[in-house]
Amino acid sequence: MLSAASLTFIAHMAWREADRKALESEQMRMDAMLKDIHWQIGRDQLSLAQWDKTFNAVQAPLDKEFIKDELVEYLWEDYVLDRTFIVRKDGMLIAEAVELETRFEPKQLPPDNLIRKLADQTRAAFEAKRGESGSVFSDWYMPQSVLLDLSAATFALVDGTPAFLSAMPILPDDGQVQLNEDYPLVLVNAAYFDEDWIAEINDQLSFKDLHFQLGMPSQDDVRNHLVVAADGSVFGYFRWDHAKPGREIWAAALPLIFVLATLIAVVAFAAASKISRLSTSLEESERKNHYFARHDALTGLPNRHHFSDCLAFALDNLPDRPFAIFTCDLDRFKPVNDTYGHEAGDKVICAVADRLQGLVADKGVVSRIGGDEFIILVTSLSDKHPLQLLANQLRSAVAQPFDIGNGQQVEIGISIGIATAPDCGATEKDLIRLADMALYRAKDNGRNAFEFAMAPSAPDAGDMSGFTTQSKLH
Repeated sequence: MLSAASLTFIAHMAWREADRKALESEQMRMDAMLKDIHWQIGRDQLSLAQWDKTFNAVQAPLDKEFIKDELVEYLWEDYVLDRTFIVRKDGMLIAEAVELETRFEPKQLPPDNLIRKLADQTRAAFEAKRGESGSVFSDWYMPQSVLLDLSAATFALVDGTPAFLSAMPILPDDGQVQLNEDYPLVLVNAAYFDEDWIAEINDQLSFKDLHFQLGMPSQDDVRNHLVVAADGSVFGYFRWDHAKPGREIWAAALPLIFVLATLIAVVAFAAASKISRLSTSLEESERKNHYFARHDALTGLPNRHHFSDCLAFALDNLPDRPFAIFTCDLDRFKPVNDTYGHEAGDKVICAVADRLQGLVADKGVVSRIGGDEFIILVTSLSDKHPLQLLANQLRSAVAQPFDIGNGQQVEIGISIGIATAPDCGATEKDLIRLADMALYRAKDNGRNAFEFAMAPSAPDAGDMSGFTTQSKLH
């Protein structure tokens, strides 16, 4: 009886510890996912907020056509940011949009308005950072990594719907602007927490029955992942049916405990063998958790964290081993989701991943960093001509029709920005920033194209702001 009681206690403790470790791992993954969402939305905002054209458009008199047809359209159609607000330094809301419906009705926001608070907080952080800088360009230019740190963000109800709000200062990128008025104006965007949004993040988390609830949970439970608002109060919480590996331990231990009550010697040997197998199972579970933390759950490709590690290794080998990175964004992908549903969109994403991986193969690493965005580290090629050939092969492969079932096919395209190292920089931030700028240039020039980035220090860079169109192909 004493042996049976002791083993029962040990099995119970192992059960609880295994469940606790599994939940702790899932909580860490959820926390990392929410941080990635803030990073991704801020990066999407920066692609338009740090731009001479946007800066000029929001100066008096407003370029309403640009704001409506370029700024708002990109934010909604490319990045699915449901609400857009542009706030002046005096708290005046000069434009707002719901999806593609843009209104230009100036409205003074009260000091306690959340949109104004986010804008004021972001602007104050920008002013403080600008005051610390000794650069001659600090009045209008800051690296994207610094601007992402300055961005104020929070969770709040927008139009009665839970949403994530992010604010970003509107600044020039080349400085081809007039800095006569008070600046910066601040761009504030909201992304709704709707069912599609929950389903999208769960594509990467693969949690069972993931859902979000507003307000404070009815009971204090470690399974509740709390979300805090700007004032420090609990805005809501995520909850899901977390993995319970302890049940397997308990189910395996009960028969052994029963046998041990009568056959101590036999059960002792069986318990030692079973504990070894259980330890292997737990190690396998930890290995899988580690794998999922570094790989995209939908495609199996390396995720952004894994890519950063690979890029860091490549940077350590400079200048002996030059390389290149491709930032890729799918064209005409959103209509596939809207028309045929997320299941069809997932099939297309997986097929794109297979085609990219098949072409890149041992030339480098293909990663999916979220949504319809991919990034490729090409380690075995660095000269312009072979990189052009690879880019054309990628474009041609993605341009081929995709079978989404039921005899239906869809066609999409891909835009690519290419930055080479060490020519375009020797840090992750510089290379990705220049590759992104080249990518947006390719999209501006009609999409389904690629562009090479140009080193910012190049003497003939002119107004090209870090990219060149010499290798653009349509």
